[in-house]
Amino acid sequence: MNIKELTNKYIMNTYGRFDLALVKGDGVTLFDENGKSYIDFASGIAVNSLGYNNKAINSSIIEQLGKLIHVSNYFYTGPQALLAEKLCKNSFAGKVFFCNSGAESIEGAIKLARIFAKKFSKRGYKIISMQNSFHGRTFGALSATGQEKYHNGFEPLLGGFTYVKFNDLTDIENLVKDREYCAVIVEPVQGEGGVNIADRGYLKRLRDLTVKNDILLIFDEVQVGLGRTGKLFAYMNFDVEPDIMTLAKPLAGGLPIGAVLAKDEAARAFEPGNHASTFGGGPLVLSAANAFFDEITKDGFLDDVLKKGDYTCIKLNDLKAQFPKLIKEVRTIGLISAIEFYDLKAKDIAVKLIEKGFLTTAVQDRVLRLTPPLIIKKDEIDLFMGKAAEVLNDYKIITK
Repeated sequence: MNIKELTNKYIMNTYGRFDLALVKGDGVTLFDENGKSYIDFASGIAVNSLGYNNKAINSSIIEQLGKLIHVSNYFYTGPQALLAEKLCKNSFAGKVFFCNSGAESIEGAIKLARIFAKKFSKRGYKIISMQNSFHGRTFGALSATGQEKYHNGFEPLLGGFTYVKFNDLTDIENLVKDREYCAVIVEPVQGEGGVNIADRGYLKRLRDLTVKNDILLIFDEVQVGLGRTGKLFAYMNFDVEPDIMTLAKPLAGGLPIGAVLAKDEAARAFEPGNHASTFGGGPLVLSAANAFFDEITKDGFLDDVLKKGDYTCIKLNDLKAQFPKLIKEVRTIGLISAIEFYDLKAKDIAVKLIEKGFLTTAVQDRVLRLTPPLIIKKDEIDLFMGKAAEVLNDYKIITK
């Protein structure tokens, strides 16, 4: 049996996979089992921000393999302490908790918000979340997710979540006054929701409301943190600091990791026994994460991401102008972008682009999401735009 046949026979049917088996990668390029190359505008769902076969990350992993792969968190390890220092010194946070995934980081944030309320603010356990949000697949994260399609079949969910409109403060202004609520969780950019970008004024007003009402503000930056928006953290685009922030996807260069960052005031609610993770913050993964963090914080790296993001925005608007009857809207911040179609199915477009040697992600039925590695070059962006135009031109001819 080949890779696909073995997968279909032995792995649970939880993914709508493309008919493609990938075997290696280098830079921004992936290769399938037949040797065909693909320029990656998906990055493993925004994970491979430094592309593939990155020398700094590979070297850190190889070096750490010869020292120590795992010990429990009952002991101190250098890589964990070092990354915690870097994250805190470069953000609003005073403390970090390490885990293994974005969903786990959301679980940690929910628990921290609830125990803080119980110990200090004396508020209830309920949390305000956003419609069209996505926070993960575990029960707490799923319950915080404001999309019914992810809930179906798993009810009853964890209680205590109220969903309100994103970028709209109408309902929140009343809810935060209710002492049953202890926190608000929001993505500065709704990635899985279709790259919906928060308004600066909305987040600033949300921050004011949470401070005034002694409610914690949680930012989910699992997909859009760590350089994706052109800033080290997405909140820096809006000049608004949360109390708690979740990170994951790109932080360890492709190895599983999650992190909960919090201000000291909020972090003090956790005591030994309140929360834990067997594998979270292990020395091998954290060595890779240190290498990744050092790379993206080098002088000029994020400035270059911003420039390429601006360039992508210009090119996507040119594409929209070329196909005004097919493309409804384009949205970009840094190197995360969305092409929203009027009637075309995003997955159909993604399949056509695979045929032309480009990988993308279809979300929300009619939205094609682009999250290329942050090391993408302008000529590779141009190549993508050219192939996207070829694909859309075929539909343009059909719809005439």
